[in-house]
Amino acid sequence: MQTMAKILLCHPLFLSLNPEEQALQSPYFPLGLLYLASYVRAQGHEVAVFDGTFEEDVSAFSTRLAAEKPDLVGISAVLPLRDMALALAADAKTAGVLTILGGPDPTKDPASYLQFPQVDMVVHHEGEQTLDALLRLIDAGALTPEMLAREPGIAYRDASGRPVVNQPRPPVENLDELPLPARDLIDMDRYLDTWREENGYSSLTIATSRGCPYGCDWCRDSVHGQDFRQRSPESVAAEMKQLKETYDIDRLRVVDDVDGIERDWVEGWAEAANAADAAIPFEALYDLERQDLPMLDVRDTL
Repeated sequence: MQTMAKILLCHPLFLSLNPEEQALQSPYFPLGLLYLASYVRAQGHEVAVFDGTFEEDVSAFSTRLAAEKPDLVGISAVLPLRDMALALAADAKTAGVLTILGGPDPTKDPASYLQFPQVDMVVHHEGEQTLDALLRLIDAGALTPEMLAREPGIAYRDASGRPVVNQPRPPVENLDELPLPARDLIDMDRYLDTWREENGYSSLTIATSRGCPYGCDWCRDSVHGQDFRQRSPESVAAEMKQLKETYDIDRLRVVDDVDGIERDWVEGWAEAANAADAAIPFEALYDLERQDLPMLDVRDTL
């Protein structure tokens, strides 16, 4: 039986080293990373997640590396965590592990990350299908520049060491086909306990859509791009039901790139959530600018 490649996905936020995040006292787990984990796991790959949020220091990452012995490390990076992501990539490289960076900041400028020798590749834009493809290539044998040249959604170095940025992979069109985030791979109780202790209630994040059609300069080349896609109301209600029954949460935070575009969808969401006894009070990532009195009435039913 063929041995499957193993990936360790890494969230490089350490509250112990981040005074700004400590002051907020509202830690949210790495939802995007858990979507990646659930997808590659569903394809049959072996996956683990290192979440630095509650670790005492970065030595925990080296300890986890030694324990998991992955073939590949994937590190998610946003601009404020760029230095930490690169430091953890260096640790992985020292351990002899193939390193991939992904997330919002690498997606914005993939080639800039390839100037660092500890970064072997960048996965830009949506990563589920791209990570699956890379793991399949690793299973089949050693990666070569010729193989990588045919793989959309990545940036790599060619045989002469020059950075090459391939075209983005087409985004996932039917979001209902994605498995729910692999929340079982991290310490969810620690997040919920922290929320209750610091804020008096518990809160978890959920995503109902991907992409934003407006093309604002600051995020028009975001991970999910300008192709707006919405999950079905029934899919979101089913996830809410699971979160309500599993974690007994008090509130949801909807972390979509944009919200409230389609009133019909919001009304359908409220109906589906109430029909499934899954309604939970929620807040959006940003202020709800696209609203009117009928939409506010719908929102109040959740």
